[in-house]
Amino acid sequence: AGHVAALLGKDAALFLPSGTMSNQVAIGALTRPGDEVICDANAHLAGFEVGGLAALWGVQPRTLPSLRGLLDPVAVEGAIRGQVEHYPRTRVIEVENTHNRGGGAVYPLDLLRALAEVAKRHGLALHMDGARLWNACAASGHAPAEYAAHATTVSVCLSKGLGAPVGSVLAGPREVIADARRLRRRLGGGIRQ
Repeated sequence: AGHVAALLGKDAALFLPSGTMSNQVAIGALTRPGDEVICDANAHLAGFEVGGLAALWGVQPRTLPSLRGLLDPVAVEGAIRGQVEHYPRTRVIEVENTHNRGGGAVYPLDLLRALAEVAKRHGLALHMDGARLWNACAASGHAPAEYAAHATTVSVCLSKGLGAPVGSVLAGPREVIADARRLRRRLGGGIRQ
């Protein structure tokens, strides 16, 4: 995990059995019940993780249509909820790189930078489901750390693109990864053997 943290330019990292668990503990560490995550309408996080956002963390997705899964920063900024007591709190912007249901679309760095700027302006986290980040790097020629620099947390899959039999790694700030470690154990992913 330390090697992956260094590759991504992050403080700390944590091994998890699957990409789904990695995404889920990241969101669990970045949100509170009743919060909202903005993501693409076809994001793995919203459509292919068995309702984990709601079932595990009490968090709802706010899905936006996009071209090939690549979020538009203007649309994202427009979807961020104001600080009104009737609304859920927007806490996280989530991107998928490459985007599976978007035909393997690779996020351009300038688009990620613009989304990170939106997140920063509004005090939000940006989580990258980088299950296929290695593929994005191969296609674009950019290093993993160049992509990860724009995200608070990054999940990368060891079995996609690298051919490992199992596993993902979540990387990010030390305090977020410490909380993610606790949530991994809650989900049965301690793997002490």
